[in-house]
Amino acid sequence: MAEDEGGIDPPMHELRSKGLKKGSISLIGAVAIGLAATAPAYSLTGALGHGADEAGYQMPIVFILAVIPMYFIALAYKHLTDAAPDAGTVFTWGSKAIMPHIGWIGGFALMLSSILAGVGAAGITVNAATVAFKIEDPPEWLKVAIAAVFILITTWLVARGAEESSRTTLVLTVVQYGGLGLFAAILGINIIRQNHNPTAEPFSWQWFNPFAISSFSALLGGFLVAVFIFWGFDAALSMSEETQGTAEESGRSGVTAILITVITYVVFSVAALAYAGIDDDSPGSLTNRANIDDIFSSLARDAVGSGGALIAAVIVGLSAFSATLSTVMATVRGVLSMAAYKALPSRFASVDEVRQTPTFATWFIGLTTLAIYGGLVVVSDSIVEDTVYSVGIAIMTYYTVVAVSSVIYFWDTAFGNWRTALEQVVLPAIGALVLIPVGLIQAYEMANPEYGSSGSLAGIGTVFVIGVFSLFVGVLLMIFWNLKAPEFFRGETLARERTHRRAADGAPGPS
Repeated sequence: MAEDEGGIDPPMHELRSKGLKKGSISLIGAVAIGLAATAPAYSLTGALGHGADEAGYQMPIVFILAVIPMYFIALAYKHLTDAAPDAGTVFTWGSKAIMPHIGWIGGFALMLSSILAGVGAAGITVNAATVAFKIEDPPEWLKVAIAAVFILITTWLVARGAEESSRTTLVLTVVQYGGLGLFAAILGINIIRQNHNPTAEPFSWQWFNPFAISSFSALLGGFLVAVFIFWGFDAALSMSEETQGTAEESGRSGVTAILITVITYVVFSVAALAYAGIDDDSPGSLTNRANIDDIFSSLARDAVGSGGALIAAVIVGLSAFSATLSTVMATVRGVLSMAAYKALPSRFASVDEVRQTPTFATWFIGLTTLAIYGGLVVVSDSIVEDTVYSVGIAIMTYYTVVAVSSVIYFWDTAFGNWRTALEQVVLPAIGALVLIPVGLIQAYEMANPEYGSSGSLAGIGTVFVIGVFSLFVGVLLMIFWNLKAPEFFRGETLARERTHRRAADGAPGPS
């Protein structure tokens, strides 16, 4: 039945149980996972400077413009979660609504996003640790050692189970938002007292004028940074098989998380711009080369003193920790789902009988993240900057798969009501039409060796290699697995299904 008739979306059928523990995550915990995955303190410190470098004082309006298609994608997530509360999310929905190969690429892009975000979080943690202990120009071995401790502890905690991980995430989210709120208030007080960077411009409503954006390139660069910092609201939806309440209630957690996140980012970006400004030559500026990769610590040092920088480093470290915790929790469930439907080796489908969590997949993701960080330490001039930009391609890829899945799956039943037509088809389609060209243009620009940190491999920009070549590797892996185990790709383990293919009694009609 349509949502307006019965309050639920037309359900997908023949989904498999993965052996996960139902009810282990509360609805509040689910929202906390979404908020933790967006990781405002970690995201702001890694992306605020680069966003200001791209969009200038128009950064707040760029954030608002960027969240619009993301909100449209969140609506697709909401309805697809209601229809199919499956741990595979994008993989499952793409395979059912579009075709198995598209679902597989969507699932791989989700996994890649999580790994790259984990690499970026490790980079942020390394920066925060070196600031906290006043270590200048740390050697590569020390960076890898700090990253290893961070990644291994995070992976171990995720492997202990969803219930314990979600409780930890909730506590860390409260601490993180409390710290951000206090810090924003301190910046505001300093601005009112005129204790700010002298090169910073006073607040102006012009910062919210989209027509004042200097160029399309500035909009595009700022948009890609914004995509990175808003990404993660969907993490809780991968936990829908384990969340208390109905699938409909679980689906709302993503929408709630993204609304809270955009308010946080806009308020904080306005405060940071009014306090620090964007003069590259000013030591206290957001865009100064010494500050751009670690804005939170530099702002805290200027506004509060050396003690503030230490507190900021701790908050950023906790934020990076909770973000990695949340994204790994979500991603390993996607990997588990892919294996359960025979789209990956069966070893990834194993679930610990005691903890009821996919232990093997968890350690695979964690160790892969550590290996990639170790490799990037050698070739990247700025791991944080390169991962911020490169992860956007993978994010836009799987978000596009989600949006198109919603359009195709709900097409024949959505137009019975204006609200379902908008939320299930029209707005997700607009979201996809925005993300696709942005992703293609950005991929082209990424090939330039001067893009990102200016690192390169064989004359090709490091950002392109990380973001685009990694997806190409996914295509090769898909082809290999298709040849080795074609059952999934034939639709034998996860058959295609759309709402218009229904029998009169509500059972799924023939494919």
